[in-house]
Amino acid sequence: PVGDTFRIRARRFPGLVNCTGIDQFHAWPRDALVSVAERFIQDVEMSGPDDVKKNLALHMAEEHLSVAKMSRYYLETQRRYNYVTPKSYLELISFFKYLLSNKRSDLQRLIDRLDVGLSTLRKTSDDVTELQKDLKTTMEKVEEKKVATNALIEEMTEQKVDAKVQEDAAQVEAKKSQRGI
Repeated sequence: PVGDTFRIRARRFPGLVNCTGIDQFHAWPRDALVSVAERFIQDVEMSGPDDVKKNLALHMAEEHLSVAKMSRYYLETQRRYNYVTPKSYLELISFFKYLLSNKRSDLQRLIDRLDVGLSTLRKTSDDVTELQKDLKTTMEKVEEKKVATNALIEEMTEQKVDAKVQEDAAQVEAKKSQRGI
């Protein structure tokens, strides 16, 4: 508790203040914020130009300072406290590292999924090419058998015509032989 309430309690109960250690947090200077951020993110692997980490540290420090500035404005306008401590700055850095790790693992999972999909598409494409070759070969065989079947049908038609002629001749002979009996 900060303010009048704390002052009144401290006056009524002096043992509260005598036996209490009070932590006072002072704002870190900009250079200290940048230095801390650089130290904590130096083990994070990042691709791209070398100055990315330095710019990231500068950005983190600037964000922390802007939150402190807006907290003072919030106190002036709303009369409510929002504490910005060094611990909150360290939590910002650790949350960034956590979020970066999660996003990288999600991205890697999506890359793996895409890779599996592409390899499946390649395999399917190869299978389709192979099936098309087999189909072409089969169609050639079908065409050959179709030609052979057509020739057989023509031959059977000729034989049927010859058989019909012979049957007619046999019937004529049969009729002649029945007349002659």
